[in-house]
Amino acid sequence: MAGLRSFIQREEHQYVPFIAAAIIFGLIIGFPLGSVLAHAAAQGSSLGGRWQALAQVHGHIQLMGWLGLFVMGMGFRLVPRFTGVRIRPAALVPLTFVLMVSGLLLRTAVQPFADERPLAVLFVTAAALEAAAALIFCAAMLRCLASGRRERFLYSPFFAAGAVWIAVAAVLALVSVADAAGHSVPTIAVLRSNAVSFLQLYGFVLMFIFAVSLRTFPIFFQRRPAQYQLTIAAWALANAGIAIYAAALIWKSYDHSADVRLLQTVAFLVVGVALVALLALLRIFEGRPHRLRDSARRSMRFVRSAYAWLLLAAVLQVFFSTQALLDQRPLTYFQTDAVRHFLALGFVTTMIIGMALLVLPRLAMKRAQGRTAALVAPVVLILLHGATAARGIGALLVDEARIETGFWTMTTGGIAAILAMMVFAAYLLWPSRPPEVTLSVRHGRP
Repeated sequence: MAGLRSFIQREEHQYVPFIAAAIIFGLIIGFPLGSVLAHAAAQGSSLGGRWQALAQVHGHIQLMGWLGLFVMGMGFRLVPRFTGVRIRPAALVPLTFVLMVSGLLLRTAVQPFADERPLAVLFVTAAALEAAAALIFCAAMLRCLASGRRERFLYSPFFAAGAVWIAVAAVLALVSVADAAGHSVPTIAVLRSNAVSFLQLYGFVLMFIFAVSLRTFPIFFQRRPAQYQLTIAAWALANAGIAIYAAALIWKSYDHSADVRLLQTVAFLVVGVALVALLALLRIFEGRPHRLRDSARRSMRFVRSAYAWLLLAAVLQVFFSTQALLDQRPLTYFQTDAVRHFLALGFVTTMIIGMALLVLPRLAMKRAQGRTAALVAPVVLILLHGATAARGIGALLVDEARIETGFWTMTTGGIAAILAMMVFAAYLLWPSRPPEVTLSVRHGRP
């Protein structure tokens, strides 16, 4: 017990529980539940009337369990290092972890059955725990950024925006859950649920990934940081679009007579344009990562292919929005669903695994020992690309009224994603060999 306490208290280890819990949530709950839901939909089953509640659990666990915990863990690891400011008190990190994991586990267990009064109270408790964790995380990140060293890579505005958005999303989720529990229903109002998911994915997760990319890519590729004015403009455009899109959904959820279609569609278009601009400013498809060793350069295949999915998602976002504006109709659910999964699975998940292979000390040690994932990496990459394509195309097939075909395609994508996570988790958790000690050192000779 003392050894565990010592491990947790060491700042360089405090991100590890976040990474481990993220993988567990994704592998055990998020991805399997998504496959079950798609399979049930393909067969016309409502899972005893709980399909919608389970779908919200799946989306939330994927966004805040798998993606969110991983990003939070890396945020606690990287932001203090980038800014030169430590998290104080250090206990905030494990406290955030305990609150967030407790809230996620509780929500998973009770939301599908929150139409019963005692469980409805626990549903609200789960949201409150997550909100507390998000607010602590936001405060810790903003403190580091406000008092840290001056920087020229422009990661600070992106980290700051991401920290604010996760707090806003958590508070909005708490209010929405409280409203649902007050009416003894197990599902959050769809418009508010979509607003929360949009803030979590676009506002929190994407902003943090862009921040890390802006900081690391100029170093990897030995080039100047992204252009200041253009990057700030793209940042402002993206965050304005995120705010307007979420506000339009929330407004509509309270005033059903309000016509926010134009506002929502234009905001979706603006965010898509901003994503394309940020990708161009990063210049990820140009040059070679000269500062990386040959064994580490293979991981850039993940990073570059992840940004290819981002480009596809952003282009589709612009296309669907433009089409909706020209036809004077709202965006369809499955259009936004396809874009969301191209981003969450194709971009974010692939990016997380690629950057983990590059920067996690445990995996860096394996590279140093010659265990370079020469077989693991291609297998995971192929499975992830197949999963992303199947999941996104499945949503588009459903949108074209090929209902059964689309849901079976989504099921296939879910299975491929589970296999990819299993292979990655096995490689990550497989024990490393202890460092070799030379004969002279063993005998006490220098």
